[in-house]
Amino acid sequence: MGAIIDDVHVLLELGLSASSTDEEKAIVQQSVIRAEGAIKRHLLYNPASASRTEYYPRQNLDALNRDVVWEVEGSQAIQRNRASVIGDELQLKHIPIRDTPAIDLRIDFDGRFGTSASAFPTETKKTEGVDFWPSYDGIDSSDNKVCKDGIIRSVGRWPSSPGSVKIVYTAGYTVAELQGQDDLIDASPIMDAVIEEALRRAKKTLVLWKKSSTVGHSSGTLKSEKLGDYSYSLNTASVDKMLISSGGSITTESKDKLASFINYGLMVV
Repeated sequence: MGAIIDDVHVLLELGLSASSTDEEKAIVQQSVIRAEGAIKRHLLYNPASASRTEYYPRQNLDALNRDVVWEVEGSQAIQRNRASVIGDELQLKHIPIRDTPAIDLRIDFDGRFGTSASAFPTETKKTEGVDFWPSYDGIDSSDNKVCKDGIIRSVGRWPSSPGSVKIVYTAGYTVAELQGQDDLIDASPIMDAVIEEALRRAKKTLVLWKKSSTVGHSSGTLKSEKLGDYSYSLNTASVDKMLISSGGSITTESKDKLASFINYGLMVV
């Protein structure tokens, strides 16, 4: 079972929802996991709605954001490093941001990514609309404000010290939005892409499974089994190997469907 789709979505498309073997279920389950992983890598975030706790900046901006400039002194040109301005925009990893529950944003210059028990105390909490604000550009079906670009703006510059900003926020798409059943936000192309990628992997692996002489219905794939309250445990090593061979990237068609959902801001920070 994945975070974006259930295994049953793929079993249904394969015509195996009513009757499927343990091996087929295991292949579909692993196919869904692989497909969702590929989609998340392409989007640069997990699109399923969830509460996120993140720390920023991830790296030392004073060290990274430096401009090389040339200055002329007499007859000589001297190269100097000049620190770039730390901006007033903070690009969050997950999108879209929701305003409910309320965003909890704190700044502690000695926060150290929250590794200290005393990091980010109550007095470091900032006020939305006063100290910071997302660029809300829509609402969802629950009348929550939505920020699609994932940018948080600040009065003045954000800190440059790594891990000095802690933010707890809700982002991603609801089940109804992913299934195309929401009146205001349609994120169904994401779900469609995951199903298609999982199907592609499952179909190829099922073919390899049935053709193989050392896996599939022969001994060695069942790790454990007991009677009574029946249970089983499959050795999925061979399944994983075949899934890897089925490809880790996504198709051009899937990329086209996902184009409007990518967090492009992460590519430039």
